[in-house]
Parts: sequence; C-alpha cells; structure tokens
Amino acid sequence: MEDYVLTTDDALKRGLELVGFSAARQSSVRRSKNMSRFRTWYGSNPVVHSGLWQKLHQTTIERAQINWKNLSYGRRVRYYFMAIHMLACYPTEQEAEGTWGKSDRTWRHWVWHIVGCIAAIKPEIIRWPSFWGNSDSEDETIFIITVDGTHCPIQEPTHPAFSENTKFYSHKFHSAALDYEIAISIFTQQVVWVHGPFPAGDNDISIFRNKLKEKMIWARDNSTTNTVYRGIGDKGYRGERGLLSTPSSHDSQVLRDFKARALSRHETFNKRLKNFDCLDERFRHSIAKHKQCFEAVAIICQLQMDCGNKLFLV
Repeated sequence: MEDYVLTTDDALKRGLELVGFSAARQSSVRRSKNMSRFRTWYGSNPVVHSGLWQKLHQTTIERAQINWKNLSYGRRVRYYFMAIHMLACYPTEQEAEGTWGKSDRTWRHWVWHIVGCIAAIKPEIIRWPSFWGNSDSEDETIFIITVDGTHCPIQEPTHPAFSENTKFYSHKFHSAALDYEIAISIFTQQVVWVHGPFPAGDNDISIFRNKLKEKMIWARDNSTTNTVYRGIGDKGYRGERGLLSTPSSHDSQVLRDFKARALSRHETFNKRLKNFDCLDERFRHSIAKHKQCFEAVAIICQLQMDCGNKLFLV
C-alpha cells in the first residue's frame, strides 16, 4: 500500500481500533454509531482526515513534509491519529500515555511535529483569491468577505512587574486569551484569511489595519470593473468605511438582514473551531504552539466544508 493512501473506510476502522473499539465492536453497531464515535475522538468525519492524510503526503511545501524516519505504515497512522486526537480532545500527557500506550516523550515529539506540519500546509488550503466577484456585475458594491476575530483562552502570560498581563485580557472570558482574525468569502465555501495570534486586548480595527487592510486595497485596486469590493464586520470594525461595512441603523431592511445573516454564518464557522478542545479549553502550552493548533484546526474546518459540511448560504 502506498504511504499516502488512507481510505475513508480505513480511517474509520483504524482510528477506532487505536482507541479501543475492536473490529468486533465496530461490526456490532450501525455505521452511524461508529461515525459518532469517530467524531468524538477526532473532531471530524473520517473522510476529512483521510483527505488531510493524503494532502500531507502530497504537499510540495518542504516544512509540511512529515519526517517519518522509515516508520511502518501502521505506526505512521497511529502517530497521525495521536496528533488529530490531541487537537480534538486536548488530553494531558498522562491521559495520552494511557490512551495511546506511548511514553510522554514519544507522544510529545510526534504530536507536535505532525501538528506543525498540518499548520504548514495553510498556503495550500486557506487562500486569498486572485479574482473576486463577477466581472459582468453591474452592482456598484459587492460584499466579498466577512471578517471577525475569535478569542481562545490561554494561561496567564508572564508580566515583568504584575501577576496579570492586561494586554491579554479578554472581555469574553474575563481572563487571558489570544485573538485570531478570520475572513471568509461570502459567496463561496472558502476561508480566505487567518491571521494571528494577537493579545486579546487588541481591538479589531487595529488588527485589521495590520495586514488584512492591504489585502482589501489590493482587491479594490485590481478590480477590472468599477465595482467596489467591501467586507462586512461587526461594530468593532468601524473606522474603515471605504473597505468595511458594519451594521447601521441607516441600512435598508434588506441590507440589514443581509449583514446579519452574513455575520451569523461567520459565527457558525467560529463555533466549529471551538468544537476542538485545544481551542476551547484553556491552553497549557506556548503561544507558538497555540498558533500551530489554531491554524491546523482552521485547515481541518476548511476541509470539512470541502467534504460537504458547508456553511449556510447568505
């Protein structure tokens, strides 16, 4: 069997066997029950993780290529699912030792190596389009993206003078957190931008001006028509009216409903991210590792959409 082949059925069977569901136990229940078990342990359906396995083996990005060190196919699959389980369930090393039968050192090495490789394929999965909208459109304005930040709880970062580092304070959690900026195409099932982390105390419009503003200006300046491309954000994005539109009492009812639905759709994606415990629970590792986890989960959630679990239409 070629190393990059892991069919959906193989992913389901092997993934469940690795966490204690024998072939006999799997065959004694309906497939839907096994699928539910798989999602509990790995956060997504096996078709998603089968596809991700193949992408990791076929990527041309050098730093995303896993160094398997001549490991057998079976051990590769085991270490791959160890990493996916960490993202989905975020166990302690002691818990992981009991589940996977590997030392904490082995678990730590392979999990963080593979998560880092997953995060490194981000340029192949999360892409800013080279073309926006319909060149034949006669609309004066086209809303192309929604943009929003999402906070993830972390342990309190050290401060040289105080017990609490106020710049990381999140009004959502009333404790330390990191903020990530996400942009999603309104009319396609595509995450086009993930940027961060930033301290949760940074405001949304400042983060937007850090880099995403340049992308929006590029989209505007490279339009082949007179159409104006704009994004939609919540009230935290006031201050860039030429590039971002926020909810306004002056909007028509139709436009008000459109903006609300677009932002609600974006929130649906943010909730999918938080289905992974590494982003939902208070993170115990470094900020650098959190960035890897966030980008890896964002990639998995994009693959979920590619595999049919789509966001609702605006």
